Amino acid sequence: MPLEALAEVLIRPVVEFVLQPIAEGLMHAVGYLTGVVVVPLVTLGHVVVEQPKGGREIPPGKYWARSPGGRIVLDADWGTVVGVLTWVLVGVAAAVVYCNSGP
Repeated sequence: MPLEALAEVLIRPVVEFVLQPIAEGLMHAVGYLTGVVVVPLVTLGHVVVEQPKGGREIPPGKYWARSPGGRIVLDADWGTVVGVLTWVLVGVAAAVVYCNSGP
């Protein structure tokens, strides 16, 4: 029992303060990069995801705006949401295929 309490005291701060921010940052980066690829692919290039640097094209409080070139620019955070949802759909599809495949 004391060993379990000691392990919890030592492991919980490492997980909360080190591993959780790393996992969140990695998830955000993978989601954003996936969104940058998926959004133009699905919309045939009519919508692109906002670049993280290079000035803010979208006014505060809006999720998208039209660029001077005529394309619709989606907010970077919403691009990340699209990317994460893409991976969720891939995971669900993989689970469905796995569960329905025969022995």
